[in-house]
Amino acid sequence: MLMPIVHLPNALRAFCEMRDSVEVTGTTLREVFRNLEAICPDLTTQIITSDGLRSDLAVAIDGSILDSRGLTETVDTDSDIYLVPPLGGG
Repeated sequence: MLMPIVHLPNALRAFCEMRDSVEVTGTTLREVFRNLEAICPDLTTQIITSDGLRSDLAVAIDGSILDSRGLTETVDTDSDIYLVPPLGGG
């Protein structure tokens, strides 16, 4: 059975047993993150706030950075979801 894959950047792997990706069910981003919480409970607070997606974290589904739909975005069974942390600079 195909499931969406959430790809984790180095900065978030410590919250999910150092995994670089996790297969998890869901048809919306909200469902995927809710199901991800069951696997990696400490990770969710790094991704979601009470208002929705954290503003300092970009999320891309199948190569497209999310727009304002955020957690209601539809996810296919073969989707790749990338969590992109803020880039440092100066």
